[in-house]
Amino acid sequence: MSETKHRILVVDDDKAICWVLEKAFTEEGYLVDVASNGKQALELIGERQYSLVTMDIRMPVMGGIETLEAIHRLPNRPETIVMTAHSNMENTIEAMKHGAFEYVVKPFDIDEVLGLAKHAIEKYESRRFSTGKAPEVTDRIIGDSPVMRDLYKKLGRIAPTDSTVLITGETGTGKDLFARAIHYYSPRRDGPFITVNCASIPGELLESELFGHVRGAFTGATVERKGKCALADGGTLFLDEIGTMRFDLQAKLLTFLQRSEFEPVGSSRTAHVNVRVITATNADIRKLTQTGAFREDLYYRLMVVPIHIPPLRERREDIPLLAKYFVERYNAKYNLDFKLTDDIVDDFMTRDLPGNVRELENAIHRMVVLQLTEVGAETNLAIAVPGQNDLESVNVIVAKLVESGEPDLLARAHERIEEPLLRRVMSHVGENQSEAARLLGISRNTLRKMLAQYHILQQ
Repeated sequence: MSETKHRILVVDDDKAICWVLEKAFTEEGYLVDVASNGKQALELIGERQYSLVTMDIRMPVMGGIETLEAIHRLPNRPETIVMTAHSNMENTIEAMKHGAFEYVVKPFDIDEVLGLAKHAIEKYESRRFSTGKAPEVTDRIIGDSPVMRDLYKKLGRIAPTDSTVLITGETGTGKDLFARAIHYYSPRRDGPFITVNCASIPGELLESELFGHVRGAFTGATVERKGKCALADGGTLFLDEIGTMRFDLQAKLLTFLQRSEFEPVGSSRTAHVNVRVITATNADIRKLTQTGAFREDLYYRLMVVPIHIPPLRERREDIPLLAKYFVERYNAKYNLDFKLTDDIVDDFMTRDLPGNVRELENAIHRMVVLQLTEVGAETNLAIAVPGQNDLESVNVIVAKLVESGEPDLLARAHERIEEPLLRRVMSHVGENQSEAARLLGISRNTLRKMLAQYHILQQ
């Protein structure tokens, strides 16, 4: 039983849900009112002081997100818990952005809801006399697995702030999409979103790319040029593949993060900008700090808010949603009518996808264009074998090629092995392109072209 008589408002057009929640909250000692839509809820909130509001998303007259936004603007507002059967990325992010304490998917566990209510009311009491200030998509982030729902909640909480964010995850997990989503749902959304891929620009040119240069700063600098930091003023600067940045330039980036100021190359004039910085990497930066390849002070500065995007193998339940989305996208693009069957989806669920969402998208793209009826050799996917080592992976690829009966097997084998080899080498050397080129026995320029060909640079 609660020690104080806090009042809770239950908002839902489902009478059964209202009855269950009203009964449970009442038994815990809370005072409970019920409303069937957002308009009615706001009227009640105008008459009484509530500690907590639980509400559905889809309701007649006035929906949950609109209601939540109105509540968040109120002085001494109640805490809010969104409870819905209609869970998706947009609803989750919007709910958390507008101050929801939690986002619960129906059907829910009543004990879990009671626990959340208790913590929400504790938070309400801790800020009883504070005021709240309320602060739309890009390429869609697809996924409804528990780990993705948690990421949507985190994204919704951090988007309205100016905190520096470090996004980590394997190649192809969608780190750039999350960076764009953070910008899109932030107060800076009307400002520029500027991307710099640190791995695709030679180290000696990256400083000029970031901070700009004055005329005559170096050979070929015939005109003054603004850098990405200046172009991002009032918006967001996204530094992809931050782990590849040259060590000496890391110190200048640290200064920029601390003071929001920089000097263009060849200039003694200090420029000030208002920029939020988001970074991303598929490298283990913590390990790079231990080897001396990355500044520890910069690492902690970037790690103010860390976000880790899980690989697809850790959220396989999202594969059907992703497959459906990509089929619809490419059917619309090419005016085709490719049918996604249950057998195709089941086959994708058993596949090894080291390239994650990007690899799945590319495979489906090929299937749609070529009108393939099954996931075969032409999709360039290997079957996942739990616990297999690298040699077994190669054996699986070779066996499938031989069984396919295709001509030019040497060329096909080269195509199939080249990309995973590049990815493994890049991971092994911590994304150090010079070392990777040395191990592969090729020039750095050739390596860059190969990395771009397989989209390994475009996270």
